[in-house]
Amino acid sequence: MTWKKAFLTMDQAQTRDKNFYLDFLGEVFGTGKPLAKLLDTGSGYYLYDTGTNKILACRREVYDLLAGLFQEDVKQASGNFISRYGEREFLVSSEEIVEAMNTEKILLLKKATNFGLSDHLQDFRQVLNTSMQGMHMELTEKCFMNCGYCVYQDHYKEKRNYSDKSMSLETAKKAIEFLKNHSTDSDTVMIGFYGGEPLQRFSFIKDCVEYAKKIIKDKEIKFNMTTNAVSVTPEIAEYLINEGFSLLVSLDGPKEIHDRYRKDVTGKGSFDRAINGLKLLSEKYREKKKGMISINAVYTPPYSEEKINRINDFFKQLTWLPPVNVFINYHNQNSLTVEMFTQEDLKQDKSTVQWAIEKYRSDFEVSDSMVKGQIEKTFAKFIQRSILNQPFDRFYFNGCCLPGQRKTHINTDGSIHICERISSNSPSIGNVYSGFDFDAIEKVYIKEYA
Repeated sequence: MTWKKAFLTMDQAQTRDKNFYLDFLGEVFGTGKPLAKLLDTGSGYYLYDTGTNKILACRREVYDLLAGLFQEDVKQASGNFISRYGEREFLVSSEEIVEAMNTEKILLLKKATNFGLSDHLQDFRQVLNTSMQGMHMELTEKCFMNCGYCVYQDHYKEKRNYSDKSMSLETAKKAIEFLKNHSTDSDTVMIGFYGGEPLQRFSFIKDCVEYAKKIIKDKEIKFNMTTNAVSVTPEIAEYLINEGFSLLVSLDGPKEIHDRYRKDVTGKGSFDRAINGLKLLSEKYREKKKGMISINAVYTPPYSEEKINRINDFFKQLTWLPPVNVFINYHNQNSLTVEMFTQEDLKQDKSTVQWAIEKYRSDFEVSDSMVKGQIEKTFAKFIQRSILNQPFDRFYFNGCCLPGQRKTHINTDGSIHICERISSNSPSIGNVYSGFDFDAIEKVYIKEYA
């Protein structure tokens, strides 16, 4: 959004003299500063307005006038600006601020009058009964892998451990029926398959997909899965592409990096099998549908910029890999024991986000999958923000999604939890047999959270 440049006529310049703008700016900036933030990117000047969530580009002169007004009293800021740019520019820049305030409704919010929960939480029973958007089904707690940083290891206390539990087909069907019955107002629903390693139960996945398509006919169903790709066969790859699965494939980089922590239960590295599975998937997805595969690379000790570059170069050299986003993420805190690395391994840590930003700044046309993945993930929160036509004087708690609406996590026993990323020991919000536990949702996730 570009800040409109003002051109004063001679009549306006005579009517709106310096005193007019000093009085106007005094009202805006004299008693408490507006809630806004100036941004100098090196290639442009911007103002982020908290009240409307708008980001407006502006001229350097307007930026400098605002910077002074945010830091100093109006008389001092205006005097300094006039000394630098002259009175005529002060009139023009001030008029641009007036014009932007009138047309874009910015710089109006000084103090939030409300703080708390989103309005939709007041009607959460109705929303959950009609507007579910998706669920992740935990098909099994088994895994033939034994990755060193896995959150389901015994030493990681915030999550459950590996076990022999698996979801029954009866429970899976109940979960799919539950989604159908609670999504009448949603045009699209998502069903994700989770584990353990979900492809250990490939025939079970096919049964679930068939049942979902059989009973959910009035809306689009999107399927997704997180997999280590070790079990992928040509048959599996063909099936996943034909059913339109979006896939997040776990691969940490070249063999020596991947195999340090990603070992199977016998202690053998999984790189050769994982890269073969990814190649099978890539061949099918390149032929029929691009953009449906992403890669998750876990960044583990020893840390260094050289290591990040090696991982990046590895993915760049996979000529058979279709265009994908490679997301590189740190392992969960405390998911590695101190015996698995040395303090020396931590000394050369390089922020993966900072690394990506530096790469991007050096080459704005960069096409590296890993750089692209980090940049898009970093800026997604800004791109997806809500933009308002009027300042909104209410502030919401961070992370305050409605439990159970956007997605739910269905455990192997059919109990419902709010998210696959949250501790499996978190309070249940119901189960697929008896429905949502609205009292628990209200007590634990709304009132106690507030």
